[in-house]
Amino acid sequence: MRGSTAVLTDSSVRLWDLRYPAERVLLARTRVAYVHLDNLIAFSKRDRDGKVDAYLAAYLPDEVVVLFFLSGELVNAAMFTPVGRFPAAIADALRHIRSDPDRSEVCFHAASPDQLAAMWSTVAAPPLDLGIDVGNLDSAFRTLMEKRWSGVLELISNGLVNYVQVADGRFAGARFADARPGEPPNQTVARLTHGAPEGPRPQLALKPFSPVAMLPAQASPAMVSMFRHYLWDVLDLLEQEVPGESIRRAERAHNKALTGGHEVLRHFGLVRGAELADPIVEPGVLAEAIAAWTREVLGEFEVAHPLSAARIVRDAAREHRYALQAIGFFERLPWRIQW
Repeated sequence: MRGSTAVLTDSSVRLWDLRYPAERVLLARTRVAYVHLDNLIAFSKRDRDGKVDAYLAAYLPDEVVVLFFLSGELVNAAMFTPVGRFPAAIADALRHIRSDPDRSEVCFHAASPDQLAAMWSTVAAPPLDLGIDVGNLDSAFRTLMEKRWSGVLELISNGLVNYVQVADGRFAGARFADARPGEPPNQTVARLTHGAPEGPRPQLALKPFSPVAMLPAQASPAMVSMFRHYLWDVLDLLEQEVPGESIRRAERAHNKALTGGHEVLRHFGLVRGAELADPIVEPGVLAEAIAAWTREVLGEFEVAHPLSAARIVRDAAREHRYALQAIGFFERLPWRIQW
């Protein structure tokens, strides 16, 4: 199968050639058509052997999609494209992977949480401008030392992606895609940057990034779907109580919550079945946004109809009450929900 010629942003590195460090190969790179993606994700959740910290890299015709796993749970996603690299909603990432299975490849590798955090650092924010020159690596490393810089240095050599941790300008650890047993880190860096003595100089890309303490988790597609159906069920129940007023109340509450900083609500339509893109948001932030909307839409209604708000929430949330309890949703509401 012919590999894609698309290149990583601001470099000459082909996306198809990217190789990330791995502690253990769980699934060697193979064509997506041969892999049952849903089974792989389900196995990671339910089986003790599958509860690993890992990443799944999917090589598509014009991009690379990376899924991040912690203890077997799919927690986040990112995309590397010719026009940039950025976080992605899990649902969108899965849709991209499934879009062209005959021309795409996938691998699944175990990796430590600190490596996953380093990988995430390179998509969470743009690279820093520290004035380093990839054409003069000795000068680049000297610049980092003089600035006493701390962060993650992404070093790509002929497609091999390596993450070097720097603390106060000094080497503090690394994850190499081509580590050799017993080889000191300085020799590995020299080999990656200079290549074989008689061979051509490797194709290099060097970018510094601000570190993140740990890989964040975004709300899963199932959680987003749960809150969408909860919102729609609240509106249906409210319509039964005050026919013709539910949408007006909901829109007012929607706008007020947006004004209050809950931008994630832009991904939630007020009409049942509205198809909007999934948000990239942490579970707690999503729960608070939906709780703020609930407080707004039912707070005024509760004044005129005492005890009705708790009843509507209870009936709308009954099917998902255990999942909602697990993320502390009901504690964010002013009413006591009795089951």
